[in-house]
Amino acid sequence: MAPTLQQGRNPLRPPLLNRQGRLGGRSGFRKRTVLRAAAVVMATSIAVSALSSCDLPVDAPWASPSCHAAPCLITHVVFIIKENHSFDNLFGTFPGADGSRYALEGDRRVPMSTTPPFFKIDLFHVQDAAVRATNHGKMNEFYSQPYAFQNGRDIADSEFAPSEIPDYWAYAKHFTLADHFFSTILATSFPNHLVTVAGQAFHVIGDPNHLPAKTWSWGCDASHVDYALYWNNGRTGLEHPCFNRPTLADEANAAHISWRYYAAPFGDIGYIWSTLDAFRQVRYSSQWRQNVLPDTNFPADVAAGRLAPITWLTPPFAASDHPSTDMCEGENWTVRMINAVMRSKFWQSTAIVLTWDDYGGFYDHVPPPHVSAYMLGPRVPGIVISPYSRAGAVVHTQYDFRSVVTFIEHEFQLPHRMQFDRNVGNLDGMLNFKQEPLAPLLLKPLNCRLGESPGVPGY
Repeated sequence: MAPTLQQGRNPLRPPLLNRQGRLGGRSGFRKRTVLRAAAVVMATSIAVSALSSCDLPVDAPWASPSCHAAPCLITHVVFIIKENHSFDNLFGTFPGADGSRYALEGDRRVPMSTTPPFFKIDLFHVQDAAVRATNHGKMNEFYSQPYAFQNGRDIADSEFAPSEIPDYWAYAKHFTLADHFFSTILATSFPNHLVTVAGQAFHVIGDPNHLPAKTWSWGCDASHVDYALYWNNGRTGLEHPCFNRPTLADEANAAHISWRYYAAPFGDIGYIWSTLDAFRQVRYSSQWRQNVLPDTNFPADVAAGRLAPITWLTPPFAASDHPSTDMCEGENWTVRMINAVMRSKFWQSTAIVLTWDDYGGFYDHVPPPHVSAYMLGPRVPGIVISPYSRAGAVVHTQYDFRSVVTFIEHEFQLPHRMQFDRNVGNLDGMLNFKQEPLAPLLLKPLNCRLGESPGVPGY
């Protein structure tokens, strides 16, 4: 997983005057003065025109005339990361998608059953289990992993019926669904969440080994005895999960672009997904208090006109979609967050990327492309929700979490301080800037059945 560094950028700038045509004498001085004044006026006019064409919000001090596209239609990106479902598990029967109604169990091809709304034990999906389940691309050993069968039912080789997750299907039908969106790391949550903020996982392939209930932290707040497994060119070891490496937030700071990370607060199990907790330069600075906020703040902030250009949004555990929680409650949380954007002035300038962090032990029939022993992981759903989404389209381009990071870098012309391979699919292929902008799709909360209390996940 050795990263590749691509440095530098070439932002658009107003052209400078050519000094080679200097004029001499007093007359020349007056002419140069007039020409320079005209050039300043022209450059200012160009800059103002560019800003106007972007239709940027008035409360955006980060605004720059150096925009990715003309006009600048996307000035906000919201990255929503839910938990633990493969593509086939949620969208295996979606029309036009590369899904499957059948699973491989060794040499047998069996119909996939319907995923039950509740089951007690999280499916086993740590890095070794993921390697065994995918079986060198044969994709035929999911059923053999621990907890795949529960109460006599094959949970691993199952998929949700559309009626069980109607809102996720509504977003996929109305906006744009990617059916070859892969988790970046062939492992569990922590390394994949690292990719969502840093473009790479620093060779980490597992969750920290110890998780005290008092902190629920996978980052710098974790205990001194907490270590995450890493793999680097055949060598394994343990590393404390508190890094000092560049992140997308650092790139945004360098470019004077505002950002926010909304997550479950300290004390909730979902605090483990507050991933910037794993980076010293954020956790131990004023940014932690100012920019890392409870997920419950998001709707009110948007309504008050405070949507940062770059926003991450992760859920509390009970609304995370993580097995042993109610998918209905998870959908309602997602709908509340997306409705907040759709009801606001920001809808016209926003791209929402909704995805799930890893496969969670659930079957998927498409072999992940091989980059290294732990890259890439199984497919997860990816949905882009925007006025410029290709309405009702299923895009077959290969993506992974690095695609979202590079998309954000590109949209905001960020300096490349992170070190990772940027040679990945860009999400521009899921958007159509020439179409008539799509209207919001405001969904109503579902009436959730009273289920069993969620247990502690296996991550």
